[in-house]
Amino acid sequence: MLRTQVDQFHEKAEALFPMLDAYDVIFDQIPYGDEVISDAEDDDPETVPVIPRGEIEKMELILPSTFPGELCEDLREAAEKEIELRIAQADEALEGVRREICHKSYIYRSNVRLAANKKGKIRGYAALHAADRSLRHHIRVYRQARWSLEQLNAPRAVISRFRELHEVDIQPLKAIYVPNERGQSMVPVPWIW
Repeated sequence: MLRTQVDQFHEKAEALFPMLDAYDVIFDQIPYGDEVISDAEDDDPETVPVIPRGEIEKMELILPSTFPGELCEDLREAAEKEIELRIAQADEALEGVRREICHKSYIYRSNVRLAANKKGKIRGYAALHAADRSLRHHIRVYRQARWSLEQLNAPRAVISRFRELHEVDIQPLKAIYVPNERGQSMVPVPWIW
């Protein structure tokens, strides 16, 4: 089913862009984007699922952002459409990052910090690992969308809106899980908020 859809996508590309010989062009690879949170203190091998990939999962889609060098005339309009799609994708991924940061902050407060026994803390950490997996997914999607926008030479205003994520930007918010700590109202929040 998925293989058929990918083949139809490539056939449609050949019909829309007859001047482009897609089989002779070596396209760039979109980066996987997992290096953002790989050095986190709570990082552990269980938070990164090993997913065996089949043939179809390894197949790359031909998109204007992966086209090497200068885009030909046929691809410029398609690049504008991809820019619109990548902006929406980056916005949605950032929203997912925000949601998971809030979720992790809530878990720290309700499940881990307030747990009275070891069993409660273990459950809290299991919930944290699940939230971390989801956070990693949103970060990957965001980084891939940002990379594509840079490859497509999106307008400066768009690129500056989607800044690079750093580890400090994705930390749980102390204002949520330690709200009464002295000086929390003076701590600036990361740019994603």
